[in-house]
Amino acid sequence: MSKSAGNGAAQAAKKKKAKKPLRRAKNWGGSVKPLIGRLIIVLIAATVLGVLLSALQGLGNMTIRYVITGVIVASLLALYFAEGLREGVADAASSRFYEKVEAKGQALTREEDASCYNLLKPVCAACLIFALPLAMAVIVALCAKDYTYTLQDLPAWVTQSYANRSDVMGPLGAYTQTAGLGAVDVMRMIVRLIEMVFISIFPDPLKMGAMIDRLSPLMILTFPIAYVLGYAFGPVSHEKSRKQERRAKKIAVRKAQKSNLAEELIGSGGEVHYGQQARDEKKKKKELI
Repeated sequence: MSKSAGNGAAQAAKKKKAKKPLRRAKNWGGSVKPLIGRLIIVLIAATVLGVLLSALQGLGNMTIRYVITGVIVASLLALYFAEGLREGVADAASSRFYEKVEAKGQALTREEDASCYNLLKPVCAACLIFALPLAMAVIVALCAKDYTYTLQDLPAWVTQSYANRSDVMGPLGAYTQTAGLGAVDVMRMIVRLIEMVFISIFPDPLKMGAMIDRLSPLMILTFPIAYVLGYAFGPVSHEKSRKQERRAKKIAVRKAQKSNLAEELIGSGGEVHYGQQARDEKKKKKELI
């Protein structure tokens, strides 16, 4: 009977210690704007970094290029992840705090509710920022064409000397034809700027342009995915920090208890010499008895 009662008490204690689900924000629409602003700053910084590091394409050693590019891409994705994680930790802390406020019977304001955790907040912010670049990347991928050689411009001495010779310039007219800049080309330029950090992975970006175009949606998708994943790990990181704080408090309490016990054993505050502490403790125990 005692064992069954003990097991029942242990199960009841476990149920009491079970974590409550994190409070979710209901009116979170107003809190998306700050997320969008900070995400735009990260996107601009990442784009500038990619343009500056495009010089890596000049490296002839592909092994070194792969290593450097891999480190840069990993760092950039870690930047998006860290930004999302920071927001997720802050929102998780707000949720835990306002749970206690609601438990006391106090109603939350719209701003307080919006500051709580909700995974839809980073998803909405990422969609608003990356929806247009992703749509352009999809269009570019659908319009991707394999590399073909394009005719180069004729030298000046040919065009100046034979400008009036139709029998010479007629057959060479194809060299003077230039293709205009279309809407797809403009989209490709914008998409290339955003995904510039990935371009150094390809040995010959010019000849492998069609492959880059087809992979553009996947490359752009890595940024919002890293951001949303960082936010999703926010509650986990917050709980770890809370556990560390609780452990630190317990250690501090134990140290304080030990110091108080030492003061009680010392009594009047006199110094206890080595070898005499055990005797003093025995005397105090006899006095107590």
